[in-house]
Amino acid sequence: MNDKTKARPVSVDDLQDLYGELRGSRSAPAIMDARAHFLERQWADSHTKLNEAYEKYRESRQRILRQDPEKEVDAKAKDRDRQIRRLKRKQDKAREIIEKFELYLPQIERLAEKEREKEERKAAEVEAAVAEAEASESDTADAVTTQPATSEDQQGPSGADDRQTITKDSVEEAFLKQFSELIGDRQLDFISNRYDFRPLETPEDVQADAVYLLRKGDRCLMVHAEVVAGSADSDEGIKLLCVDIAKAKNRVELSPKAMVRLSRKRKLVLLLAKG
Repeated sequence: MNDKTKARPVSVDDLQDLYGELRGSRSAPAIMDARAHFLERQWADSHTKLNEAYEKYRESRQRILRQDPEKEVDAKAKDRDRQIRRLKRKQDKAREIIEKFELYLPQIERLAEKEREKEERKAAEVEAAVAEAEASESDTADAVTTQPATSEDQQGPSGADDRQTITKDSVEEAFLKQFSELIGDRQLDFISNRYDFRPLETPEDVQADAVYLLRKGDRCLMVHAEVVAGSADSDEGIKLLCVDIAKAKNRVELSPKAMVRLSRKRKLVLLLAKG
């Protein structure tokens, strides 16, 4: 394997070719799973499945690789040379495939690590935005006494806005995937073609069981908000759990006042169906 081959980034075609070479083996199903995860850019899952296939393949070839062809084949065998060549070819093929595994695995692991770092930065930015909003609150009285509207109460402060809020179940997976892949103005243009935006002016504008657009840096998240059970009776007041509907592990609890603060900083809007 030359240096040029080693330098080439792993691709989904590489995993497809690897599957083709091992079709029918114990490793094949895990390779196909790794390929599917790779195609969806789920790097950590892809690495896990490919490593599983690697371990199975390496285990299955241990005996062959330990053999000495010259000693393994009977010296009196009529076709001894042919048997030796055949065993050497098997060993060479096994080493070639193991080298491919050992070339692809570190690359996918690096992609997974970058994705983890990206998610950690995203979570930190959301937390920082929340902390900034909540730090500017002079008191928590409104957060204690204000009850967010439910999805059944869809009108704005004036009562004249009859546009409906949206639910997380109404957002198609294909739309959400395309939205998540965009960035900056392209992301905002894309979502504004589907939904209208309503800024939050007072805590009474906050609605539970609704979807909001939360901006962090040059990206936005579509988050679903629901009242945290028991928070209305707590000393800290009502909280809403805002969960990224694309990646549920991205979540944060916010008070209605904090959500208004974020909205005033142009970081949060309520999403509405087009009128």
